[in-house]
Amino acid sequence: MENADPLPHESEHVPRHRLSRRDVVAGIAAAMTAGMPARAEVAESSDIYFVPGGRIGFQRPADITPRTSTWHLLSSDQTLQVEVREALRIDADWDDRIWQPDRHVLVAFDFLSPGIEHRHFHDQRSGHDADYGADTHVFRDDHWIGQIWVSTSTLGSPFLSTPGGQIARWKGVMDALVASLTIRPSPPVPQALAELRVDLSVESLNPRFVGDQLVLSLLPPATPQEVSGIRGSHILLPQLSLSPAGRPEQLEQAANEAFAIYQGMTGTRVISGPNCRAVVLHENRSSDDNFATTVMAFGRTRQLKLTAFYNAGDRGQMLQTLERVVLSLRLPDGQ
Repeated sequence: MENADPLPHESEHVPRHRLSRRDVVAGIAAAMTAGMPARAEVAESSDIYFVPGGRIGFQRPADITPRTSTWHLLSSDQTLQVEVREALRIDADWDDRIWQPDRHVLVAFDFLSPGIEHRHFHDQRSGHDADYGADTHVFRDDHWIGQIWVSTSTLGSPFLSTPGGQIARWKGVMDALVASLTIRPSPPVPQALAELRVDLSVESLNPRFVGDQLVLSLLPPATPQEVSGIRGSHILLPQLSLSPAGRPEQLEQAANEAFAIYQGMTGTRVISGPNCRAVVLHENRSSDDNFATTVMAFGRTRQLKLTAFYNAGDRGQMLQTLERVVLSLRLPDGQ
């Protein structure tokens, strides 16, 4: 069963004329169970796993590891999941979709620190099921909001059932994880990029992280919507937390095959920098004065999507900037 009303997936962009839950972004964190102490903003510690580029950290049990995303961790049998999402606040109506989720019961409400509110929700849709359980800790301050979701399940497989159920099996691990939840200050852009294993030139492009995605713009953003990459001309690099799984030779082959597919599409062209190659896709028009151009960039074993959103007046400068960013890109191998 899926968590209801999670934070938006940062990988999708919504046209500028309307807001979508899938576009909010940026940094927040921390949590605690009722009556349990938790830590507010602290210096980084070697025993805390901070999601790369983000603010939420916790002591990561040996039982769980990132698979295809460094912000989504799973046990080896996938019966325990831990997922972090972070976003910027936009307005009260937007916040309430996260701050007051449907079909969840509020378990606790308090202040993690003087400036950080905390709510703990429990998903009761499965009643007293012994295997499926999900708790969400939501936090916000004056500009950011986010959540960490911890859940157990059998993925619908009777072979993953255990005596007493998955909730009882993982209870000690989950309690320890929640008790260790920690918030760090937002990492500077160069540090966040390094943690996400992305190297590119963002000089003079007003870079800001919104969750696990990077937003760049020619001018400083003037509104929360522009900061989050919902409105205004900007370049979006989504899903930077994605981490391809497989042996290096498999990943290299997959990258080559994907590059060949994009290269063969109608209306594309190839550009190459010193550390990556890329395919510029066909320009799309979302309205009379709004356009988007996507570039698929490839390192040896990794790929990255970059999309420029712009109006007719910004078109030339935005396309030049997009190509400059792509040519500066380096995607190091490894985890």
